[in-house]
Amino acid sequence: MKYVTLSDLARTIRARFHKVPHDVDFVIGVPRSGIICGSIISEFLNCPLIDVDSFCSGARPTGGARLRHHKDAGKKRVLVVDDTIFNGWSMSKTREKLSQFQEHEFIYMAVYLEGPCTDVDVWLDDLRKFADPFVLYEWNIFHHTIRIMSQSIYDIDGVLCVDPPDERTGQAYLDYIRNAVPLFTPTVEIGEIVSFRLESNEDATRSWLDAHGIRYKALTLFPARHYDERKASGIRPSEFKANIYASRHWARLLVESEDQQAREISRMTGKPVYCVESNNLYQ
Repeated sequence: MKYVTLSDLARTIRARFHKVPHDVDFVIGVPRSGIICGSIISEFLNCPLIDVDSFCSGARPTGGARLRHHKDAGKKRVLVVDDTIFNGWSMSKTREKLSQFQEHEFIYMAVYLEGPCTDVDVWLDDLRKFADPFVLYEWNIFHHTIRIMSQSIYDIDGVLCVDPPDERTGQAYLDYIRNAVPLFTPTVEIGEIVSFRLESNEDATRSWLDAHGIRYKALTLFPARHYDERKASGIRPSEFKANIYASRHWARLLVESEDQQAREISRMTGKPVYCVESNNLYQ
């Protein structure tokens, strides 16, 4: 599995900036991720930036003002940027939106080639060179494609919500998990949610997930009603999650909050684990 961070994205653009056309009048970013890329590129070029829909609605780009020099002074050259291209749907829709602007020359670019479609004029890196086509991006790890999210297991505390107080605080803990502060909220249905929380907290947990619109196929909590019962089992959080992850042959990724647990789960299962705390993928 290939994991691409925001730092990787910026590093790729910088390292291969010679492939980016320098004689463009402004940059258009394809929402949303393409705007991140477009912003970096427009800063390096010191030229204006705008998003696709704003441009199509009549707004004009603002920002850098360095004069461009290119062959056809009558046409504005515009670089249209997205982060990746897989099946080409997003870029195809963008081309259709921009087709009305015949007075512009559009150059279409993707930072990463990821799938079968290569319908761009410029690209910087080809991720298809990796044996595993499963690519994870830091900027959309909680909003990835259905294909990826349906093959993923997510922890709750420290991932979907801020870590709660110690369970032994009693009512304070119960009040917290009923009203936990959201951390990252996935917008695509998750394959399974697995937590070391006690089964006795299932109703409160489901209510919180429903209240925040978090969709999931299954929810698995530790099979015990009391803290002492779980402690007596001698099972550690990482061991509990690793056993479930290993048994879910459909699961290709587990998202864990704590770095130490993430390392242990990956070691015990031999499968990829993404850690929110350290922003690392262990595999």
